[in-house]
Amino acid sequence: MLRWGLLRPPQAPRAQANGPMAPLKAELQAFQTNLLRTDYADFQAQPRFAALAEFFFTALYAPADFDLRNESFRRLHDWLTGLIGRDPVTVLAHAIELYELTDSLDDDTVLALRAAGVETGITRPAWEAAYGKAGRWLDRQRQAELLVSNGHALELACRVPLVHTELRLFRPAAALLGWGHVVDFLLAGHEAITRARPIDPLLDAIAARERARMEQLIRNP
Repeated sequence: MLRWGLLRPPQAPRAQANGPMAPLKAELQAFQTNLLRTDYADFQAQPRFAALAEFFFTALYAPADFDLRNESFRRLHDWLTGLIGRDPVTVLAHAIELYELTDSLDDDTVLALRAAGVETGITRPAWEAAYGKAGRWLDRQRQAELLVSNGHALELACRVPLVHTELRLFRPAAALLGWGHVVDFLLAGHEAITRARPIDPLLDAIAARERARMEQLIRNP
């Protein structure tokens, strides 16, 4: 099946040039990833959960280029479904909603930072004020729900036989075709989930802690 799929691969998308908001937005994403590492340091200190926590807060939550990742997932979805089955690839579809929502929330947070005069050097107090000013309680709630549901979807995908082997065999060709970053995403998720299963303790912590953050920083509608 792998050979047949490689005969007619879809074209890989190219990264787009950054717009005027990109530098502060990139700093914001890096800041938020480091903040999550701090807030979930208790899980990253556990060998069982360390790789999974890092995967959640980098590959799944804060990719460097949302547009490239989303377009890559859309183009490769049907093709990969034929190669490794529906369940693992469903993770890609689920991730798109999370990325697009997170991208929108980051845009509003950047606007709030700029309104407060912050163009660089984001601090936690400045970020918390911008998070609260941006608001969007329901969207923040949905963001946390998607992060948790994507974790459950990844765990289900890891139960599909031979997926990891197929992905590793496909990785060299994927790199030549421009799809290496997508296969790396799936491999990293598969390996981290497999090491951490069952992953409910981390998912439960994410749901509870992000809810507490919202209640602290945003007025409940």
